[in-house]
Amino acid sequence: MPTLLPNHPARLRVLPWPTVGRLVFLVARIRWLDMRAHALVGRGAGLADDRLLRLMRKWLACHEAVAGLLPGIPEPKHVAEVRAILMGTGHRG
Repeated sequence: MPTLLPNHPARLRVLPWPTVGRLVFLVARIRWLDMRAHALVGRGAGLADDRLLRLMRKWLACHEAVAGLLPGIPEPKHVAEVRAILMGTGHRG
């Protein structure tokens, strides 16, 4: 059975270079904040620790900035889970 392949690439939104640079910076910052949060948790920090809460607020803010740069792309499940956990504890940015 023959397969019909499209003769043109999918229509994707092309991001301007400044936006790509901002996106790369935000992804790097998210990774850095993630590593710091894992290190704090590894040392026994919990949600009662202000350092961890500050890191998670910054992490969520970076994810929100990425969502602003990439409209129409759904939020990752783990980001929604962290937001729900922080809102459930009464700690809002």
